[in-house]
Amino acid sequence: MSATKDFKHTLDCFHEYLFGVTKLHQEEVSKLKDELALIQGDNIEGLNTNLNLQQSFLYQIKNFDKEVAGYMNQLNLSGRNLSEVILQLPQEEQMRFYKLLSEFEVTIKEVQFYKEKCQSLLQTKLYVVNKKISSFELKKDKTIYGKDGKEAETSAFPKTFEKNI
Repeated sequence: MSATKDFKHTLDCFHEYLFGVTKLHQEEVSKLKDELALIQGDNIEGLNTNLNLQQSFLYQIKNFDKEVAGYMNQLNLSGRNLSEVILQLPQEEQMRFYKLLSEFEVTIKEVQFYKEKCQSLLQTKLYVVNKKISSFELKKDKTIYGKDGKEAETSAFPKTFEKNI
């Protein structure tokens, strides 16, 4: 009887862990929506803060494979993916895990959608910035003098390297 209770407890902990990971991904969708709005609004400071939050998400899920493998080992299950693992569970437990898995799949599709949107928008904005930068011609108005005091050459230093006193 104790082995059955341990199995049930471990199975409940496994489900709770997967539920927590699903919730983390759902929160990530919200962060990605915010990121998209920040990119659209050219809010660099907000984008930096948002990306830091996303890094904390990655830190929270970094041991996912190891955790799942640990639960599978404790439950004496094997499989290449969660669908295969769920099939090995008792019939009365499978439905709650399948429900959680389907929620997770929907959430992952949303995460991928928003990541692609953000990446596409960033690439577009970078293209525009590069286009504007390439349209500027550097003025050749700075003269460099040699050691003898005679004009040596004209330089094309950008204004950012200039210091006015």
